[in-house]
Parts: sequence; C-alpha cells; structure tokens
Amino acid sequence: MFVSNAPLSGLPAQLRGTGQTAGVGFRNSEMNFYHSYASINQKLVSGVSLHYGEGEASILPSDPRLLRIPRIGVYAGSGTSHSWLWFVELFDRMLFHDLVFLTEDMVKEGVLQDLDVFVMSGGDTVRIAEGLGRQGAGELESFIRGGGLYLGSCAGAYLPLKSSKQYLDRFNFVDIKIANVSKTRPEAKRLESKAITTYGCNYVYHPVREDVRLWITGREPFTSVESLRAPLYGGPSMVTVRDSDVLAYYQGFTEKTLFLVDESLAEKTLVGKVAAARTAMGDGHLYLFGPHFEHPRFPTANHLVATAIFWDMKRETINRKSSDGEIILEGTAKKKLILDIKREISNARIVSVGLEAIPVKWIIGCKTYEPEKIRVFLEAMWKRINRLERSRRICLQSGTGEQVVAHACQVRQILREMKSRIDDHLDTQDLAVDLFNALRRLTMLFLQFYFNSFAYNLELDS
Repeated sequence: MFVSNAPLSGLPAQLRGTGQTAGVGFRNSEMNFYHSYASINQKLVSGVSLHYGEGEASILPSDPRLLRIPRIGVYAGSGTSHSWLWFVELFDRMLFHDLVFLTEDMVKEGVLQDLDVFVMSGGDTVRIAEGLGRQGAGELESFIRGGGLYLGSCAGAYLPLKSSKQYLDRFNFVDIKIANVSKTRPEAKRLESKAITTYGCNYVYHPVREDVRLWITGREPFTSVESLRAPLYGGPSMVTVRDSDVLAYYQGFTEKTLFLVDESLAEKTLVGKVAAARTAMGDGHLYLFGPHFEHPRFPTANHLVATAIFWDMKRETINRKSSDGEIILEGTAKKKLILDIKREISNARIVSVGLEAIPVKWIIGCKTYEPEKIRVFLEAMWKRINRLERSRRICLQSGTGEQVVAHACQVRQILREMKSRIDDHLDTQDLAVDLFNALRRLTMLFLQFYFNSFAYNLELDS
C-alpha cells in the first residue's frame, strides 16, 4: 500500500513561505494550490476519508465519491524531450508520490493496466508513436476504454488526434484536428527550426512561444478558474465540432509572447481555437493540453492538472501488484551508493555548465536540443539527492543502484568527450543522441527509487 510521512512543514524548499520569499515569485493564492493538494494527499495516505468538494478537498468540485490516492504513470520513452520532468516537479510539490516511470517497452508489456492515470508531455510525436507501435497503441486504447485517464500535453496532445500520417494513424482516438497546419510553408520570423516542421506534404507550424492567455469555459471539472496564462512550446491549436469537449480556448497573447510567424497569422491560428479539451472514450477520458499546463512556473495551470487527475482517474480501485526484488538500503551501503551517484552527477554538472557557453545545438528527430537542456535532467536529480543523502533508508529494485551509477558514469564520459570534440571543432551529433538517451534512462531510474522511498514510508527528510 502507498504511504508517505512527508509533513506539510517538510514540503520542497520552493514551497516554503509565500510570494517572493517562496523562491519562485508565486502569489499567496497560487501557493495555496500546492499546499491544498499536498494536504489532500497527506490525509489520504494517513487513512482519512475525504469527499470531493468538502473539508480538505474543498479545492475540488463537489461529488459524493470518496477520494483515493492515484497511481500515475509518467511516460519517458523514446521520442520524449525533457518536459516530462515538469510533471515530476508538479507531482512532487503536491505529494503525488505513487509514480511509475514508463518506457515504450513497459507500455507494450501491459503496465498501463496497473495505473489510474497516464501522462505524456512534449517531444517528437512521430518518434513517440513509432516507439509505441501498434501494440503500444492498443495497450493505450485498452487502458483508456477500461476507465483510465490520459493526460497529454504538447506532443502528448498531438498523439491521439486525427491523422493519416504513418505511425500516428494508429492513435486516431479522438475526433479533434489541428489548426496549425498549412499546405504552404509559412514564413518564419525567427527560430525557424522550432517554428516549422514538415508533416507529410504539409507543414505544422508553431506561431508563438512562451506565455499565452487562455479563457476557461467553466465546464467540469475546471469550474474554479476563469482565465490563466500557460506557456506554449509547440503544442497544438485544436478544432472540434463538439463544444462540450472544450475546457479552454486561446484568448490572446502577453508581454512575454514570442512571435515565430507574422502576428496576424499567429492570431488567426490561435485566438478562438481550442487550447484544452476533455473527451470520453469508453469508460475513460483524455485531456489534451496545447500549452504546458504542467509547467512548474504556472501554479494555476498546475492546479487544473491536479483537478483533472482526481476528477477523472480510474473509478475502480486498481490491484497494485507487489514488486519482486525490491530492497531496502541503509547504513554504509546506502551512504556509499548515494555518494557515488552524487559524485558522478556533480562532475557531469560541471562539464554541462561549460557547454552552455558554447553556441552549439543538435537536431534529434524534429526537435532542437541546446546544451541548456542537459542540465534540466541533471538538476532534476541534484535537487533531490540531498534528501536521499539525509534519509536513513532508501527503497529500490535489486540492481538499480548499480545501474544508476553506471548510467551516471556514462553521462559524465559522454559529456567530456563532447566537450573535447567541440574544442577540436569536430561533429558531436552522434554523441548528442547517445547523451540524451543516457540522461533519460538515468533520470528515470533515479526518480523511480526516489519516489519508491516515499511509497515505502521511509521518512525522507526535507
């Protein structure tokens, strides 16, 4: 059974205090979102019965159902970028700690059936679809039709939309189309590699980046917010004939909006089009977000993600299978493992900081990667390793510790080779592919035993 002893006073450091003192510039009302969901999850793991819309759960719409802890799968398989780590940050802040990190092979093996919720963030949609294949598409459809909840953001929103393109045609789950597609190539004002992507004989174009304004329709479960901001990094502008599916429309732009195409084309493509939708499939639901509602700088959008999880998670309680081969490490063995991991990640961070001063980028699939994205993975581990270091015990699968150290060592070696090649004016494309694959595997393994240690009530200190 999932349990956690993390006290509210021990929330992650960025949530202590309010306003600017919280470290991220959140207003008091925005801070309350994180505290509210953390409180709900703490009560649930303590065995307290909570109803939607009452008491601790007053932040949610009213419903006679009892709340329960969701088991959430986070997709980090082939084709994903770094943005799945934004979901991780949201879940950690709100104490959603029963997480499973999934590759395409795990999806094909049927792991989705043991989950309540499956989330997929950004990346290369075609590569994601190719990796999952027909078998993965079947498993995902079965999961949703059986009552599961799918949350797709950016690439994860494109995946189940109507498409005739190879690989994507296996995922035609919903009757929603994209508006940001053209038979002729639009002119890019800037960042052409991010602004336009070929799509068969057509072009998918991304009119803007950064913050946009959204209007919330007020349909359940998004009844507590009228408007908000969220960042758009290549996600879809959508069109549907079913107004009842629409949760949010693109309303306009902000002072932070960066226009990649002509402003009039951006307005025509986005304003009044669907930014977020909720649609039923069988006994389950899909939520599709064009902007990144999960981005950790946008608490109000994060609140709506958490609302969706509690509102439409699988209704029937799932049977959690016991994990074979899990071990508890403590004492000298635990201390040595954490120090070995910390040393390798520290060395990798030093090299990655040096790369950020170099004007280099890599194209992997249809996505552009800059050196700054390397440290997104490394910091996701670094910011949590001190908590593991201070804990008395940790929980992980047998052999995972050795794998984490080996992958961390591999990342450090690739980074050093990459820096050496760049200094010698040599190509690093092959190393970039290897590096981001290694970073993804390393971060998945690390975060899995981090969250497992919560799940086994090991009193991780904050």
